[in-house]
Amino acid sequence: MSNITSAATAKHPMTVEQYIAFEEHAEVRHEYINGNLIPMPGTTSDHNYLCMNLVQALRLLQRLHGLSDYRIFQENVKVQITSERDYTYPDIMITNDPRDRKNQYIKKYPVVIFEVLSKTSRSEDSSDKFIRYKNIESLRNYILVDSEKKVVEVRVKSADEVWVAESFVESDACFPVPALGIELPFDDVYEGVTFGKL
Repeated sequence: MSNITSAATAKHPMTVEQYIAFEEHAEVRHEYINGNLIPMPGTTSDHNYLCMNLVQALRLLQRLHGLSDYRIFQENVKVQITSERDYTYPDIMITNDPRDRKNQYIKKYPVVIFEVLSKTSRSEDSSDKFIRYKNIESLRNYILVDSEKKVVEVRVKSADEVWVAESFVESDACFPVPALGIELPFDDVYEGVTFGKL
């Protein structure tokens, strides 16, 4: 067993360089928080549908609204949180910063991050992960899409750096992505989602 693998298995602190090298060949994805590897659990089919639907809806509106400078990344691309101490895999992130085109594996300047909430990730995504994400200076919107009911929470950073949250439900028909100046239809985002029913 290599030193890197041993460190990952024992959850001993790793350097950023070790983490990046290890993750490129790992069979299971890991987030990197304060030098420790955190294995990422598998996802449900509802989670998968929501991510796919979000990307499809975003790509369509991207073309319709001339947002070609923006790049949309899903699940398998890491975001670096300040000081190279934390790396996570957002469900979806969007960036338009030219500096993010220099690295195929890691993005540093997202303007929007989506996380799809599930039973196992709800607390982490809505609180602890958000606390870390707030350290990304470029981030303007943090959007939580519930996989157990048709509810979306949109968190927006104001001009004076204060985060404000607003919830949207199916009867609203759409929810906004303010940083992009677009709205996503609930019907498109939740298409095919069964809420755990077979």
